[in-house]
Formats: sequence, structure tokens, C-alpha cells
Amino acid sequence: MLTIVLLGASGQLGQALLKDLTALGTVLTPNRQELDLTDVASVQQWFLQHPADLIVNAAAMTDVDGAERNAVLCEQLNHQLPATLAVIAKERHSWLCHFSTDYVFDGQKTEPYVESDDTGALQQYGRSKVAGEHAIISSGCRHLIFRTSWLYNHSGRNFLTTMLSLAPNRQEPFLVVDDQVGAPTSATAVADAVVSIFSQIFAMSQEQAHAVSGIYHLTAAGECSWYEFANTIFYYAVDEGLLEQQPEVLPTDSVSLNRAAKRPANSRLDNQKIQKTFGISLNAWQQQLTDCLQLIKKHTETGK
Repeated sequence: MLTIVLLGASGQLGQALLKDLTALGTVLTPNRQELDLTDVASVQQWFLQHPADLIVNAAAMTDVDGAERNAVLCEQLNHQLPATLAVIAKERHSWLCHFSTDYVFDGQKTEPYVESDDTGALQQYGRSKVAGEHAIISSGCRHLIFRTSWLYNHSGRNFLTTMLSLAPNRQEPFLVVDDQVGAPTSATAVADAVVSIFSQIFAMSQEQAHAVSGIYHLTAAGECSWYEFANTIFYYAVDEGLLEQQPEVLPTDSVSLNRAAKRPANSRLDNQKIQKTFGISLNAWQQQLTDCLQLIKKHTETGK
């Protein structure tokens, strides 16, 4: 059985990963009191005492607008931390699993982005994620970097849970942008895929495993705008009995919202590489949304 260290276990992706990673081995999940992820020396010291076959980094600063106001914390978590983990993984001959984002791109391409496309992040968050990717790659450690997009889950703070919490008492129409297109992706689906991939990795020879080390895009199939995603959330939520009626949603543009950080207009990621390499293909975003809403309904009914 493997020894796995999962960082960021309390987040929406971390929670989903923790549920699945136990199938691969013993999972250590240091909390903030045990390990300060912003302190390089603390991270290095902790891993001296806790060797691991696989380091899974689900910790990050994901507040895109907040990153513009707190560039230091963003740099610490999204660049410095993965850089430190990469050095540790290289020294210990461990695998490093890291998560990145569609926001590494500027969104100007008309087709879905492939892994080899040039990055051109529009905001501090994206630039810090690019720096983290580069640090991992340049370290020479064995790694898989998964770029995903528009991540959500049945718990935690995300677009889905925010929309559902605001809908019942909403008096005003929701204003949601319709000029950004991507693939809403369930954290549960990502976690399932990642664990399946590492099951394959640890069954490979060293040469085979070395050959598949790199960056992979991992998103739901299909695409939509945030406006379409919001409408679909409410439509399905009514169908599942989570809402009594569908609230009004009006389209707007990104400029009108006047957010601190710019977002890419095109967040579509091409998933062919991960399909060809590992045989992994996530289902449509609509199906992932349905599955997630059914899980929310189950938790609402059972309290578990």
C-alpha cells in the first residue's frame, strides 16, 4: 500500500480526493495547525518526518479577485508551495500530483486550448498558477499536472452552491455573464479520474511512468457560458425538488461586472491527450451537474 500526503484536504477538491485516495493507500492530511503551507522551511521539515510515495497538492488560493489584492499569499500558495513540493518529490523519488487552471490562458484562441499552447494569463491568479507549473516541470520530479476549469462540488463555496443558497429569497434577477465559455467540472469527477490514473501509474514500469509525466487537461465534456450554466442549475434544481421555482437570470457582459481580475473569454480545454494516454474521458457537464444536485438532495433529505 502506498503512503499518500494530501494537502488541501478541507477544500472541495481535497474532500473529493480524500474519499477516493484511500483506495490507493494510507492518506495523511495535515491541517493548518500541523503544517503552515506558506512557510517553506515548515513544509520541508514536515516532509522530512513524513515520507510519501505520492504528494497530492489540492491546496491553492483560488479567490481570483482576492489574488489581485493579496498577491503575496497568492504567490506563496500557487507558486512557492508547488515549487517546494517539487523539490521534495525530486529528492524523495515521489510522484507529485498538482492542479492548475484554464486561467493560465488569455482566452483569445477560438478553439479549445491544448496542453502545448502558450500561456498568457490575464490576472495574478493565472500568472501564479503558470509559475507553479513551470517550477514543477523544471524541477525534474515525476509529476502530473491537471488543468481543470470552473470547478464545483456539492459542498463548499462555489458557483453552484452560491446560486442555490441565494435563489430561494432572491427578489432581483441574477445577472450572469454570457461572454465567457468553458466547461463546468465536478470535483467528484476530477477526483475519480485522478485516482484511476494513479492506479495506472503505479502499475507501470519506471520507463512507462516517466514517459507519461506532464501536463494534462481534465474537464467535463461540452461547453457553456456562465449564463447558461446558471439557468441549467436552476432548471435542474427545480426538477430535483431543491427549488420551488426557477429564478430569473439575465445575461450581462464581463465589463459590466467590473471585477478586479480579468477572466478569459474562452476557457475551453482540449481533453484528447488524457483520453489517449490514460483512456480517461469525463462525461458531459450536464450529467455531472445532475449527479451533483442529486447528491445535494440526498444530503438534504438524510442530513448526511
